[in-house]
Amino acid sequence: MKRSCLYLLALLTLFLGAALAEGDCPLDCPNCRSEKDCFTCSCCAVLFQTARPAATVKPAATAKTTPAPQASTPNVPNSSPSTGDYTTLSATVQEQKMLNLLNQDRARNGLSALPLDSELSAIARAKAQEMMEKGYFSHESPTWGKAASMLTAFGYAYNGVGENIAHHATVEKAEAAFLSSSAHRIIMMGSQWKKVGIGVCTDKNGYVYVTELFVR
Repeated sequence: MKRSCLYLLALLTLFLGAALAEGDCPLDCPNCRSEKDCFTCSCCAVLFQTARPAATVKPAATAKTTPAPQASTPNVPNSSPSTGDYTTLSATVQEQKMLNLLNQDRARNGLSALPLDSELSAIARAKAQEMMEKGYFSHESPTWGKAASMLTAFGYAYNGVGENIAHHATVEKAEAAFLSSSAHRIIMMGSQWKKVGIGVCTDKNGYVYVTELFVR
């Protein structure tokens, strides 16, 4: 009887160990190293996504709902007083300012600066523009889906992606809003990221739509 109990206890321990292993964060999130449930991964899975590299995943050419845009040449409209669309020049200034704020905050937390990837920024800019034009605010695009699917649709190769989005009066206030949110802050302060793409779009009221894409 005693031997049977010990055998059952050993099986139970083995099962629990497997369950914990299955719950490990694929991005090696610091919150998941010692806990099974990470707020970011469990409740905000759209923020932390790991997907297969785009080189091995190609969107179906015949699918009507899957676009095939080129990340290096996104559809960026000319400036228009009626729509509030942005020019490439003004977007670049805002995006550079957002990058500076991001890297300043990372430096204050002992983290290295992230380089700005122009191709990734073009994708982020397309997402910001779409949110403005279609009047939505979500991590899931009606055109490209979530961040992982979006990068794949644009043919961008990566191993992991995190996304932050904001709609605020200025990029400075957008950065402050990111810092005040624990989930967004975890993304911003991730040590696993290798580069970042930032897209900024200004609506007719002067408010900015911001999309940040962090990749490794």
